[in-house]
Amino acid sequence: MNRAKPEVPFFGTETFFKKDEKVYIHLSTDFPRFVDVLHAHEFIELVYVLSGEAVHTVGSKQYTVRCGDVVLINSGTAHKFTPVKDASESFVAYDLMFVPDFFDAMSIQMSSFEALKHCFLFYSMFPTETSEMPDMHISGKKFSDYGELFTKIYHEFRGEEKGYIELIRAYVIELVIKLFRDIEKEGTLSLSPSKTETVRRAVDFIKSNYNVSLSVGEIAAKVFLGPDYFRKLFREVTGTSVSLFVQTLRVDEACRLLRTTDEPIKDIGSRVGYNDPKSFYQAFKKLTGKTPREYRESK
Repeated sequence: MNRAKPEVPFFGTETFFKKDEKVYIHLSTDFPRFVDVLHAHEFIELVYVLSGEAVHTVGSKQYTVRCGDVVLINSGTAHKFTPVKDASESFVAYDLMFVPDFFDAMSIQMSSFEALKHCFLFYSMFPTETSEMPDMHISGKKFSDYGELFTKIYHEFRGEEKGYIELIRAYVIELVIKLFRDIEKEGTLSLSPSKTETVRRAVDFIKSNYNVSLSVGEIAAKVFLGPDYFRKLFREVTGTSVSLFVQTLRVDEACRLLRTTDEPIKDIGSRVGYNDPKSFYQAFKKLTGKTPREYRESK
């Protein structure tokens, strides 16, 4: 007789969040009943280990986390932290939770962060078809790297002084920026998808948005990488640069429209992402050896 697997508890924002708030933080010792319990949640979770050790189970994957480690768990991802019993210190961690639109109440004028604040749905950064639900793990950080920020967030949240949510938002933004810096320095993440899969997701995003203005930073944010490392990875996998790949997509579509429609050349350039006719002509001739008019007349 086959027994049905027990259903994994799923926590909505109402489990922790106050009404109309989009962020919450606690210490693992504040809610011991949730430790070592497999669960999933609809919010994003950032964990900083203050002391001790635990085995983090994510799907079929397990790894040990220790003091100084930072872990990001995606919404909908089943996971649990199981404290290591014979560790020299008890397992204690900050557990920061927030929903994807937590940043939308502020406008942050940073090219590398602009896309992130609009697309912080972490599912969009990972392939949904993978059997290993992804997470992010950065190990061995000093308290001054991340712990101090988590502590500030924790005390602001508990104190509830005027403007505390705005200050917490600023601290969380600082956390995310530091994460991007660390990712860029390390050049890689302990994620289950391969480099090829990461670039494939970026390519899918580019193909869906090639006709709008896209910076490398915005594309890199979609796959949760720093722009410099993303450029290197993209070239390594595709053999071409991000900018040339985008240009090629645009010109290929322009060629199709020139062959199959009577649409004015200026309008075609605008449709494929070139608001400046001169830029369209330059890119088109660079890749085809002909001007758009010459190309149309030759067909």
